[in-house]
Amino acid sequence: MPVDNCMVMLKPVKISRHFSVSAERVFDAWLNPAVIKLWMFKSAVNEIVNVKIQRWVGGRFSILEQSEDGEIDHFGEYKEITGPRRLGFSLEVPHHFPGVTVVDIQIDPDINGCNLTLTQTGVPAKITEGSWTEMLHNLELLLSKKSQ
Repeated sequence: MPVDNCMVMLKPVKISRHFSVSAERVFDAWLNPAVIKLWMFKSAVNEIVNVKIQRWVGGRFSILEQSEDGEIDHFGEYKEITGPRRLGFSLEVPHHFPGVTVVDIQIDPDINGCNLTLTQTGVPAKITEGSWTEMLHNLELLLSKKSQ
């Protein structure tokens, strides 16, 4: 299969965020369908209508968004699940970008909670960086509320 040189040369999207809850809670939020429905790919103008998760390496996932543009599927395969520190998966969202991207999540516990670093390769930052930043902010708000 030929490699698209344009995709190879893209600078990775890299976002870090501190969470005031445990690494275990943050890690679980990436694999728990009920929690995913509340923050991942969710915005003020859409709804997540279905989440399917096969929670093992090689397992697939699908997060179905209902937006004013219709249904948008976000899907991929888990490449690494090493809780509560690392998660890696492929991600495809044909409605927003072509091809397959790779997302790596690193979670490092600290005395006040944990630090999460998300790295996504294979897609221009202008397409996904703002969305990930907003989603991680929403995840922090959601987890902070649940811990009170």
